[in-house]
Amino acid sequence: MQRSLLLLSASFLLVACEGLKSPWSSTSAPEGKTIATVAPTAQAAATGVEGAPVTNARYSWEKDLPAGETAKPVVAKEPVIEPPKDAGRARVITVREDAGLVALARSEKPEPKSRLQLVKDGKAILVEVIRSDDKMIVVGIIPNQDKAPKLAPGDEVGCGVLAPAAPVAE
Repeated sequence: MQRSLLLLSASFLLVACEGLKSPWSSTSAPEGKTIATVAPTAQAAATGVEGAPVTNARYSWEKDLPAGETAKPVVAKEPVIEPPKDAGRARVITVREDAGLVALARSEKPEPKSRLQLVKDGKAILVEVIRSDDKMIVVGIIPNQDKAPKLAPGDEVGCGVLAPAAPVAE
């Protein structure tokens, strides 16, 4: 028993020492060099000595800027889509056909769960309001509608709120 424990501890020590020589280990140094000679100095970094980290690295998509300037982040601006003045019209902001969602701009904001009828080119499509805020109304397309119009961003469509269904008498 003692002999097997001794062999086990010796093999563990051998494997641990071998792991220190791994080129992927963060604590090991390249062969023939000590850690002190591998660590870059500020002067080596400034002069661009091989192996020193480059402090003014740029990416290929960055433009050449004058000395001392840094690139400013580019903020994508959303196109501002104004809703039509007529309460019976709405403008399509975005369409996500894969999810069955449409974002609309309308002067009047309907309540969630209310149903709207959108009319384009004489064809109607029924939608249900999911969410509405100051900027847009997000609606879900009710499935299984034949001859529904194809909506695209920027389209102005007729929009009417459907009356809620009468409660079922018991």
